[in-house]
Amino acid sequence: MRVVIVEDHLLLRDILTEGLRGRGVRVIGAAADVESAARLVYADPPDVVLLDIRLPPHQRDEGLCLAELVRSRHPEVGLLVLSSQGEVSFAQRLLGMPGESRALGYLLKERVGDLDELVDALHRVTAGDVVIDRELIRALMTGPRPKDPLDLLSPHERRVLSLVAQGRSNLGIAQHMACQVGTVEKHLSVITAKLGLGSLGEVDRRGVNIRVLATLAFLRGTGDLAR
Repeated sequence: MRVVIVEDHLLLRDILTEGLRGRGVRVIGAAADVESAARLVYADPPDVVLLDIRLPPHQRDEGLCLAELVRSRHPEVGLLVLSSQGEVSFAQRLLGMPGESRALGYLLKERVGDLDELVDALHRVTAGDVVIDRELIRALMTGPRPKDPLDLLSPHERRVLSLVAQGRSNLGIAQHMACQVGTVEKHLSVITAKLGLGSLGEVDRRGVNIRVLATLAFLRGTGDLAR
């Protein structure tokens, strides 16, 4: 696994670089700002970019802007964002980026204290999973909800959606539920229609990851993640 680190704090950047290398991760470059990071990624695209949200010069959302640039030019590159605070709006922006590839993650910086957890998240993002910090999931699930969209779903449809929220593929869901992939696809078509997300094949949604939008709808609802 090849990783580029984007972090403006030198000490943390060095800790991440040495810690990941010590666990067998190939850190092929490190940068402190968007411009330097973009040059690194464009010259030799890694498997994952591990990046801070707040970067110079304004310490606002430069990391997310970089993530959007990378996803537009190299959609195959995974993106794992670190933030000192769990901000739901940033997570929604990251997850709502156009493109069918998932390979996204959002973790709190405090997870850096457990490098094994961070390495696991990097491997999951490299494999194409969506990794969201448990604190952010809690915030998404407990935030204001004028109306729970999951009320429109049957218990069986909620079960399917909860498996989508775990990051499982259609084949993985079918194997878990002991049914055909075609059956799962039919359920997902009904679910996305009920949640107002449109059809998976609609022309005007070709640039939108419907599975991610469905996952966000689930996390805003009242259901628990299936085990």
